[in-house]
Amino acid sequence: MLKRGKFSVLSDEELMLHICNGEELAFDEIYRRYSKRLMGFFVRMLNFDKTLAEDALQDLFLKIAEAPEKFDGSRSFKTWVFCVASNSCKNHYRHQKIVYESKDELKYLNNGINENEFLKTASKMDGVEFRKILEETLNALTAEKKEAFILKYQEDKSIADIAFIQGCPEGSVKSRLHYTIKILEEKLKIFKP
Repeated sequence: MLKRGKFSVLSDEELMLHICNGEELAFDEIYRRYSKRLMGFFVRMLNFDKTLAEDALQDLFLKIAEAPEKFDGSRSFKTWVFCVASNSCKNHYRHQKIVYESKDELKYLNNGINENEFLKTASKMDGVEFRKILEETLNALTAEKKEAFILKYQEDKSIADIAFIQGCPEGSVKSRLHYTIKILEEKLKIFKP
């Protein structure tokens, strides 16, 4: 049996082979490598509901522990685990039938405030306000567009990886990203100097 330090030099795919053989330290290493990133992914995808994100993370690692053989060793573990995480979020959205409040946000932005005054005031806002508007805008998008944006710009996934994770053609991913960027440009234009 390998010691803990030796597991740290193995690839993710090799660790999964050890997990299939019941090696607890291999599972601990996979958890150490991916728990923070996956938690961040779940938090962003589940509208910053930390409790829900923690539950989703626990469920994902429980699935790995209970059925590690479901991992296809010919694929990248990193892409596979994000695919499983993505499916978990999609299931959540399906079951909860989340309704986005984009109409309320648009009403607020178009309520007759002098646009020049509004832009001057808004441009003075700090990074916290920028982040808040960014997250509100992302939360108002469909789950697919939000997920594509997070995977591309916050998880540094390639278009091909995102297409695999989302189970769609690469052209659909490009379209989702293009649409999302256009909306973000519009919503965040107040922060341009």
